[in-house]
Amino acid sequence: MNPIAKLLMRSQHLMAMRDGFQLAMPFIFVGCMFVPVIFPPFADAQSWMSVAWLDMSYALRPILLPTYQLTLGVVGLIVSFGVSASLAKSYQLPERLSGLTGCMAFLMLAGFYLNGQEDVRYLGGAGLFTALIASIYSIEVVRVFIRQGWYIKMPEDVPILTIQSFKLIIPIFVVLITISSFNVFLEAQFGVHFPQLIEAIFRPLVLASDSLVAVLVSILICQLLWFMGIHGALIITGIMNPFWMSNLLENQTALEAGEAVLPHIYLPGFWDFFLLIGGVGSTLPLVYLAIRSRSNQLKSVGKVGAIPAIFNINEPILFGFPIIMNPLFLIPFVMVPMLNATLAWFLTSAEILDRVVLMIPWSVPAPIGAAWAANGSYMNAFMVGFAMINSYFIYLPFFKAHEKILVEQEAERAERMQGREMGVS
Repeated sequence: MNPIAKLLMRSQHLMAMRDGFQLAMPFIFVGCMFVPVIFPPFADAQSWMSVAWLDMSYALRPILLPTYQLTLGVVGLIVSFGVSASLAKSYQLPERLSGLTGCMAFLMLAGFYLNGQEDVRYLGGAGLFTALIASIYSIEVVRVFIRQGWYIKMPEDVPILTIQSFKLIIPIFVVLITISSFNVFLEAQFGVHFPQLIEAIFRPLVLASDSLVAVLVSILICQLLWFMGIHGALIITGIMNPFWMSNLLENQTALEAGEAVLPHIYLPGFWDFFLLIGGVGSTLPLVYLAIRSRSNQLKSVGKVGAIPAIFNINEPILFGFPIIMNPLFLIPFVMVPMLNATLAWFLTSAEILDRVVLMIPWSVPAPIGAAWAANGSYMNAFMVGFAMINSYFIYLPFFKAHEKILVEQEAERAERMQGREMGVS
């Protein structure tokens, strides 16, 4: 698994996809901030607070709805720019021009202007896979043309931006003509546009990505990689982000349409706030145990790691206990998030917990983030509290065993130090 993880971490295409989604994050966060106002988490005015909330929603919707639609509604376009620019940078190509090339390729491939009509359906989450394909294809074409020297050469005394612009004229021409020809072929032969074809091809993968098996497998891989000292969450989220973003936007579309049951469960808010309570492995209860520990090492680590753990950052705990490469903690480190995930999955399937509709920064404290991500669900916050209790009791015997070892080691060191001091005196 270690060589595979290192290979994935070095993959230029995977890193470009990660960068593209990170570039889109601020726009996604801003768009998601308006969802509780535009779509209140209740339908009827049952109290003065709900009446005030609904009145605020009706008053602000004309202002906020366009902002929501023009952030989340064009996330595919933003991702296409980010992926193209990042991949171009890794190939030492002009970043901004390459990013714009990826945007143009995406607009063409998504059928934004086909048969004389504008179609914006696939500029958002529904077009994410198309955005990734268009971005990678366009930059690979540019790379081949630049590497082979098939571009317009300008004198060296010409401004650098002009040189770069002329370099990309022929590759851009080829990219757009090939995509346009491909669109015409698809429509003539099969009566579909490329995004529709991609939806049909990737639908089984999208459905598989939103399953309990996908949750458990991704947790297992993430935890094992982290146990070996590799940033497993970075790899898993890089792979899952295209599925998560597409499914999140489908949930938002269903919420906007007033559907009673939203279609998807396994989304970033599920991963971040049910499975990473206090950081990877849900180690927040270990901070409490460490602060009260008889071991000086654990007590020091607990004090240092307490504040970061509230914001789901637990590197001080992982490396200070240590948990990484410590066989004693392998079982609970893997078991805790898997058990919490299984429980949260079945409770969400049973409509006891609410489904995620918002993209919230992972550093938000877990109870607040879980409630906020599900449009103000107090049940999701209670689930985080229960998961913390569950994590506490699973970690407890392993913590006690580790604490006993450290206390004995510290006592031995103290005796040796005392013996040396007596010898010196």
